[in-house]
Amino acid sequence: MSNVRARTVFSDHGLTVTAVESVEFRTDRSNRRRFVFGSVRPVAVIVRESDRTYAFDMGAQPVDIEQMNLPDDFDLD
Repeated sequence: MSNVRARTVFSDHGLTVTAVESVEFRTDRSNRRRFVFGSVRPVAVIVRESDRTYAFDMGAQPVDIEQMNLPDDFDLD
């Protein structure tokens, strides 16, 4: 199962920086044993200023925020 989560890593009166991460958990069973695998992978950084919001991928290239499949509770305003 893979999900995307967004966490604010910095915020002050004029700037907010949010990290967008892909979180994946897998479970498996073998010979009466259970295995759990997990990973967190950075996807993008969202920067909010008082007059605009923009995003960059991990290669520092601009990203369309609407195409990022952000969590439903993430507020773009």
